[in-house]
Amino acid sequence: MKHIKLQTKMSLAAWGLFLLPFLTSAQCELFKSEISEVGTYSELVSINSDSLRNYSEIAGYADTFSLAKENARKARIFAGEAQAAAEEAVSLAGDSQYYAEVCGLDAVITNAIEAESRAIDARDFADVAMNNSKKATAARKLGDVQYYMRKALNAAREAHKSATAAVYAASDAHYSCTHDDASTPGQGR
Repeated sequence: MKHIKLQTKMSLAAWGLFLLPFLTSAQCELFKSEISEVGTYSELVSINSDSLRNYSEIAGYADTFSLAKENARKARIFAGEAQAAAEEAVSLAGDSQYYAEVCGLDAVITNAIEAESRAIDARDFADVAMNNSKKATAARKLGDVQYYMRKALNAAREAHKSATAAVYAASDAHYSCTHDDASTPGQGR
């Protein structure tokens, strides 16, 4: 009876070892999907930050109140878009950390952590830009609008830098995960 139990345990262990590559491959595909979306949303942060910078600069150096307010309003729209994309990038980057650990490759883990860190920085700067854009649209003096929009401009520049770094880190993490279906036994590729 002990012999049969031992044989059953060994058989289950063998099956586990046989299925491990399939499970790792599936986890890596999930990781690649998640980290690609981190890159996509970080790219949206970068694009919206560019537009935000343009309108913030016009508003920050405008010579009339009406021109400053109109561009501050437009800047606020792009600040909101950048902020929403940054929140999504951070959320997805956090989710991808689990799959990076399952993948187990040091380069994947390191680059996934870097992508999350840069996405968090981009989100924080996007928050600052949004808060200053809100203050600028509520301001009643040209000098106040200019002041808040210049602060938003600086935050937008930093959000752009961080988001671009997050895109590169996400891409590096994606391509560092070398587990794929071709490495699983029985595929014949």
